[in-house]
Amino acid sequence: MMADYDVVVVGAGAAGLCAAVTAAEAGASVLVAEASDAAGGASQFSAGLVMAAGTRFQRERGIEDSPETLLHEYLAFNRWSVETGVARRLAEEAGPTVEWLADRGAGVSDIYFSGDDRVPRGHVIEGGGAAIVACLLAAAQADPRVDLAFGRRVDRLLTAGVGGGATGGGGGVGAGVVTGVAVGEDQVTAGAVVLAAGGFGANKDLWPRYLPRAVEAEWTFYIGPPTARGDAFALAGALGAQIVGHDRGLLNARPNFSQSMDSYYPGWLVFVDRQGQRFVNEMTAYSVIESTIRARGGRVWAIFDDAAKHAAVPRSTAAAKKYDMPTGTNWEDWVEPVIEEMLGKNRVLAAAGIDELAVKMGVEPAALAGTVRRYNSDVAAGHDTMFEKPSRALRSIDEPPFYATELRLCNLALTGAGPRVNRDGQVLDHGATPIPGLFAAGECAGGVLGEIYMGSGNALANAITFGRVAGQHAAKSA
Repeated sequence: MMADYDVVVVGAGAAGLCAAVTAAEAGASVLVAEASDAAGGASQFSAGLVMAAGTRFQRERGIEDSPETLLHEYLAFNRWSVETGVARRLAEEAGPTVEWLADRGAGVSDIYFSGDDRVPRGHVIEGGGAAIVACLLAAAQADPRVDLAFGRRVDRLLTAGVGGGATGGGGGVGAGVVTGVAVGEDQVTAGAVVLAAGGFGANKDLWPRYLPRAVEAEWTFYIGPPTARGDAFALAGALGAQIVGHDRGLLNARPNFSQSMDSYYPGWLVFVDRQGQRFVNEMTAYSVIESTIRARGGRVWAIFDDAAKHAAVPRSTAAAKKYDMPTGTNWEDWVEPVIEEMLGKNRVLAAAGIDELAVKMGVEPAALAGTVRRYNSDVAAGHDTMFEKPSRALRSIDEPPFYATELRLCNLALTGAGPRVNRDGQVLDHGATPIPGLFAAGECAGGVLGEIYMGSGNALANAITFGRVAGQHAAKSA
């Protein structure tokens, strides 16, 4: 009996659209089923940065890089918490995937040090994540082999056992071959299914089990679509899929000022831990800052003085940041009007002296005073001897009143738990055996993202690269 489609893709974010377009290019007929009424997923809210190595765009700029170097750094940065074969597929295919995107109309406007990379690898797509989605959606709509169905939230996978009888899933390990999807009583059969349903950031009920540190932060808010509900857990879990990636994701450090994304910090801030000690270059990649704050219990302090506060006029902080990442909003955390408002809400503490500020913060006064003395000495000498923050950003903390605000890892931008995939994007069962006909890509797939977020572009690189990988292999499977 002929299937309705060769491939069904669940989700129309960057991963799902890449899978659909790639499968269609391989000759497959494709249906994309999207829960919301429009394409985009979480990808449309991203800044549009893609981590990739060995691209023609790097070569044009004289940047020497290779997938092998990216692989080594990816494994080392993640402390070998990811499967080497999966990481290699990401490292080797991310570059060609960026070029594939560019060939379909996505422009690369810049490349920068997006994480703690040896060379610049953060490919900035002009127009951000929304432009990537628009480019992919246009390619899907232009291909007669691709059909798009919006407002269709898939609630189960169809399977066929050894005898060929179709079921509604739920059979556990060895449940059979995946043969399609269903929405209520509406069923669509397929030769293969690609899960690209996004993460689970919008489903707080899943945080305690899969991302407990999001609960621990208390202020946590999610930047992403309401459809990111973790559907892949139930869909693939019903077939006995392994779930991996416990407590992995990206939680950026933010003051309790707003629910707006602002990932980089002005260099005049000084971060101290609960012992009053400085612990990081405040202008480094947010992936580095996130991991260092996580090692300190997820809660630290940012301190500054009155001179810095007065100088922080609106639109002034971009020059003091490592990178002025586009966020789609004009909101700024670290400007005087906002700081004044937060003083009134007691979210910023103020004191006439450092010792008094330390008492309000709950840290040892002598420790904080020593930290500030050493920092001010380095500022006067023009060299940060501890963490080598750029000298242009150094600003002493010596004009009272002095201020402090707590930072917590509370801005949830990405989740990393989901059905385990292999290097071909196949979903694996508890016996590490591929579930026939089932693939996954993007944020819903577990095991590609490691314990530490590599830097800006890691998530999109995962989405578009494994979207293509899953699309290729699903078409071949079908």
